[in-house]
Amino acid sequence: MARSVKSARRALEVLDLFEKLRRPAAIGEIAAMLGYPQSSTSFLLNDLRRTGYLNYDLETRCFAPTIRVALLGSWIHAGACGRDGISELLTGVRDLARMTTLLATQNGLDLQYVHVIETRQTPKLALRPGTLRPLCRGAGGLALLAERSDADIGRLVRSINADTAGTHEDLRRVLRYVDRTRRDGYAWIVGGVFPNIGSVAVRLPFNDILDKPLGLMVAGPAWRIRTEHRALGTMLRAELARFTGRLAVGTDRPS
Repeated sequence: MARSVKSARRALEVLDLFEKLRRPAAIGEIAAMLGYPQSSTSFLLNDLRRTGYLNYDLETRCFAPTIRVALLGSWIHAGACGRDGISELLTGVRDLARMTTLLATQNGLDLQYVHVIETRQTPKLALRPGTLRPLCRGAGGLALLAERSDADIGRLVRSINADTAGTHEDLRRVLRYVDRTRRDGYAWIVGGVFPNIGSVAVRLPFNDILDKPLGLMVAGPAWRIRTEHRALGTMLRAELARFTGRLAVGTDRPS
């Protein structure tokens, strides 16, 4: 019990530190500023990454809070101010699509769900914030990859194949899906992770604190994605246009 309380306290102290820093930070800097051993700091930060509260940048080797941290208190903000930008967007999309809606970003070599609004329909997908999925096998990852060059995607796929045990991504297959995403303006895929599930996604018009892009996804039965992906992609783009229009006139802002 004492160890659990200590770990919880340290996790909150890490988040408090980021509130003061307001920028990404490396393991050594965080350990020094908080007076923690570097080994236990590394374990703590990676645990927060796995649960979706921190993002890790492979190039800078720095951590920073994900948008999931901000969304923890979004219901308080909504109650006090009468508005809730991101959560309201996801809930609206969920109701229009009648599917589970997710906000996702790249975290290391994976795609990570940072916010989930579960469908009201059955069966439910039981997806949780913090879940890691293969970056190249879902619509969310494809939507994020579509703005990168083919050379960048090739380097990323080689890193995934080298670093992820039991995983082999076919670069030609990934590039075919990415090309389709660029052409259509939205990503869609069926059976990328689970055989009877599919997803549709678009990229959000703003990035997280690490300047990493965010993807807006809907996920549901494979048969619906196959027959409705075009209508779902159109709906996602229209809802994003309305959302960014509100941001532009200052009536809302990302939570």
